[in-house]
Amino acid sequence: MQLRPYQQEAREAIQQEWKDEKKRTLLVLPTGCGKTIVFSKVIEDRVKLGERVLVLAHRGELLDQASDKLQKSTGLKTATEKADQTSIGSFFRVVVGSVQTLMREKRLSQFPPNFFDTIVVDEAHHAISDGYQRVLHYFEDANVLGVTATPDRGDMRNLGSYFESLAYEYTLPKAIKEGFLSPIKALTIPLKLDLTAVKQQAGDFSTKDLGTALDPYLYQIADEMAKHCKNRKSVVFLPLVKTSKKFRDILNDRGFNAAEVNGESKDRAEILEDFENDKYNVLCNSMLLTEGWDSPAVDCIVVLRPTKVRSLYSQMVGRGTRLHEGKTELLLLDFLWHTERHELCHPAHLIASSDDVAKKMTENIEEAGEDGLAIDLEEAEAQAEKDV
Repeated sequence: MQLRPYQQEAREAIQQEWKDEKKRTLLVLPTGCGKTIVFSKVIEDRVKLGERVLVLAHRGELLDQASDKLQKSTGLKTATEKADQTSIGSFFRVVVGSVQTLMREKRLSQFPPNFFDTIVVDEAHHAISDGYQRVLHYFEDANVLGVTATPDRGDMRNLGSYFESLAYEYTLPKAIKEGFLSPIKALTIPLKLDLTAVKQQAGDFSTKDLGTALDPYLYQIADEMAKHCKNRKSVVFLPLVKTSKKFRDILNDRGFNAAEVNGESKDRAEILEDFENDKYNVLCNSMLLTEGWDSPAVDCIVVLRPTKVRSLYSQMVGRGTRLHEGKTELLLLDFLWHTERHELCHPAHLIASSDDVAKKMTENIEEAGEDGLAIDLEEAEAQAEKDV
């Protein structure tokens, strides 16, 4: 399998960090740039050296995805360490493991601390949480690769407190420029949504308060979507399951074919497949689809879960940045969120080189939005650089 140039560079950079004895290193690749392929190739390199490798993730879908991609790209099969599935006694060199399972004392103690030579943490922005730390400290002599699309985390306990180096970073603007991700156009709808009553919780807005604040505007937002997204394949992120279901119904009343998925949905796989096959053209969710789910045909993202956390914002937008036949750009719908603080994430934050540029970009995008114009983010950045 032929790697893209940046993927090969990343692969080599990671191996170099370990050679230089920087045992815990990070790879930052935007969503849609093939991070699973890169770490699969890194795993293949380590297995050729006779190593045992653990891939650690916090959701079943991510483990299945890693296992599947690893086999397709390298031929390597995996054992699984999750709930009642165990890898003990398996002769496969690679184990995919659920952090919720492995963090338990009883499960960890079945392995000698030197059992794994290399550990890959998928969605590494979770790596500083207690469960991950327990597993990583147990196998403390292993080389660790953290892979993430987003190098910061809402609670601000920085990844730098655990990882020693950044092996390789490929940025969103570069990926778009080099033709590996879809161009992004932002449209700010001139609809003021008041968030002044929304409380803070764990470094971000309280989802319960957001749901309450958003509720009165849902009908107007649906009207705006009818104007701009009728012929698109859209994903809408909302703060609560209750709000998500209500918005689905409002959209269906306006002629959309909308579906809703959440963590409790029994028919989740079926709904996602139907969306993939165009039975639905809008998918509403309360933050379920922020990671580990891909639908390259998505060409419109509506963020109705405003956030101060850039990693979360990038993940939501990342559901629509992949290339797809016939897709010319991703449309990102933004709103005039009225808040006392100015640290809210806007489309500009995805690519701006500085806060001043982001601020100017946001002003320019909002101005164009008054005339109903969507602005290409790269063009907006170039203009803002001049204005600043």
